[in-house]
Amino acid sequence: MTAPGISDRAYWVAWSQGLGVGPGTLKRVHSHFGSLGAAWRAEVNQVLEVEGIGLSLGASLTNYRQRVCPAELLTAQERRHPNFWTPADPEYPGLLFEIADPPPLLYYRGRPELALALQTLPSVAIVGTRTPSDYGQRWTRRLVQQLVAQDVVIVSGLASGIDREAHSQTLEDGGLTIAVVGTGIDQAYPWSNRHLQQRIAQQGLLLSEYENGTPPDRVHFPRRNRIIAGLSRIVAVTEAPLRSGALITARLANDYGREVFALPGCLDNPSSLGCLDLIRQGAQLIMDDTTRVQELGKI
Repeated sequence: MTAPGISDRAYWVAWSQGLGVGPGTLKRVHSHFGSLGAAWRAEVNQVLEVEGIGLSLGASLTNYRQRVCPAELLTAQERRHPNFWTPADPEYPGLLFEIADPPPLLYYRGRPELALALQTLPSVAIVGTRTPSDYGQRWTRRLVQQLVAQDVVIVSGLASGIDREAHSQTLEDGGLTIAVVGTGIDQAYPWSNRHLQQRIAQQGLLLSEYENGTPPDRVHFPRRNRIIAGLSRIVAVTEAPLRSGALITARLANDYGREVFALPGCLDNPSSLGCLDLIRQGAQLIMDDTTRVQELGKI
């Protein structure tokens, strides 16, 4: 079903709720047709031209488009979860929409103007291990202090360890921080970060692709990392072992054409080996908190 005057926002909601249409497929649908409104009105043979949509999915999407009204879906979505953006909204970060699989719905809590600030201010993701050494914590804070002084937006994942240090130091210095969580934005995880999460909701911005009430799930956090990388012009890993979610974020950033920096550490510390491996693969080397800070903060 369709009707004149339906907003692009409604079509993003409608397509995102179609069974089998993930973020990557939806981005390809948008790219192929130029708008999701045009895609909604397309014939099934035209939809089948989109990479990743076969006969079975195409048939189910045709049935789905015939029986639902995008405007009604939008009204219901806004009633359940009023605070969300789609790529049709001006607040949705353009930098994030550049990636191959941007979230079609982005739930938020806090200061929405921080999303708009990404249009004019540089953004740097600071990520790393959940169990950092004193060295990792100290250098994370030193680096954040220098970046905040240059009005850089600090992005991280509100996990324990390096993420917590990055967010906390940013708030202490009066800077701007965005936390991307792997749960609904109304859920506190880990519980030990609940007070920090409340502060970010008041002074910064919480983002998630998961609706309110969504509990933590192990598959959510690797998916969350693509949003951290997508929001950031640069990803800096300050301490991470060889198997770390921070390295996933760094690899995604590299895939997206973003700069990756890493802080060298001690060979005796297993939590430094991931950073050393990134440097071996070509990541920029963080030598101190001042000589590289302009590169980290560049647009």
